[in-house]
Amino acid sequence: MFQSSSYTNSTDKDIEHNRLVQLAQKYLNNPMLMHQLCDSVYKRLHANLKIQKERIGNSNTGRK
Repeated sequence: MFQSSSYTNSTDKDIEHNRLVQLAQKYLNNPMLMHQLCDSVYKRLHANLKIQKERIGNSNTGRK
């Protein structure tokens, strides 16, 4: 029998949601994984801030 697209999308979303919940629980229950995740997020944020500062600095160099 033919399944509607909205049913399939809803099921796919539920599967993805459940997978993310399981992954979050895994990280929350493992201090080492949580530490690695926090380090990774920190490094990405730090790199992003550095890029933003360079961009702002470069845009201000020609203005006075």
